[in-house]
Amino acid sequence: MRSPSISIYFIQACLKNLSHRPDTQRELLAKNHISPAILQSTTARVPAENYADLLRDTMQEMDDELMGYGSMPQKLGCWSTMVELAANSANLGEGLKKLTRFYRLVPWGLETRLNTDNNGNAYVSLSHSNDAHGRRQFDPYLYESFLFYIHRTANWLIGRQIPLHAVDFCFAETQHRAVYWDMYFCKDIYFQQPLSQLRFSASMLELPVAKSAQAISAFLIHVNQAMITQIYAQKSWHYKVSTRLESQLSDNPSFSDFAKGFNIHPHTLRSYLRDEGFQYQDIKDRVRRDSAIFYLSSRGKSVEETAALTGFSEASAFIRAFKKWTGNTPIHYKRKS
Repeated sequence: MRSPSISIYFIQACLKNLSHRPDTQRELLAKNHISPAILQSTTARVPAENYADLLRDTMQEMDDELMGYGSMPQKLGCWSTMVELAANSANLGEGLKKLTRFYRLVPWGLETRLNTDNNGNAYVSLSHSNDAHGRRQFDPYLYESFLFYIHRTANWLIGRQIPLHAVDFCFAETQHRAVYWDMYFCKDIYFQQPLSQLRFSASMLELPVAKSAQAISAFLIHVNQAMITQIYAQKSWHYKVSTRLESQLSDNPSFSDFAKGFNIHPHTLRSYLRDEGFQYQDIKDRVRRDSAIFYLSSRGKSVEETAALTGFSEASAFIRAFKKWTGNTPIHYKRKS
């Protein structure tokens, strides 16, 4: 399945602490085929691979894996070192203990901890450290992104998606709340909590970790891309529908015909999707949107070609739909080189 697109919020956040170096910002955007014209939009999207590459290049440019969001820079290689330590664990619980202990040794303003309770719940939390730089509220992006990286790394360690019961944040509700579903696949998001943390079943901590040296090396080649494009939901109906839709977009099948491909009644398929919190039209719009952005930004397709590939009989109808999805016209996403 083609990797998803990413909200422009994350592109803006990635470059935020380089605002005093506009030339560097433009160079990084150009290098990663992201149009500066869409930065002012609140609804624009960018291919996940482009965002992953921008993250890597920004971290290298700033020599800081936290990109200026922590109380002090975090040297390149910290996350890779932690991954190697965590990957050499008997189970997920041991791996997360190593992860959280490692980041309590790194001075960056927050402390990571793994805890469990008597009700079978596990928590990976971020709390403010007591050092000279601590006890201050950081930008929401630091909490959002660090919990995202912990969750995706934990998924990779056991080779499956860890269902989250809830995600807590210590800051007030944000205007970009909608992006959290794509980050955590969790609907229960709570704000202004004592800690920023992931909540999940403690039974997951017993699952084995079995990563070969080759698997670890492959993961570390491009950690950002490995986590941002990660998919472990192959058994879900949402994943099955998205994947099949992607291969049939140009044919623009009706829902009835589409359901026949699974040998089930359309009402049954709608019910399956509803149980997972999805509607077919929303999935179709998302697949069309992400595919269109991919064809325009990564493959250099024309607007007319992209319209046909995503199931539109007329370019004008595609342009209207694309503007509704992203707030911008397709031309803003056309790859320059």
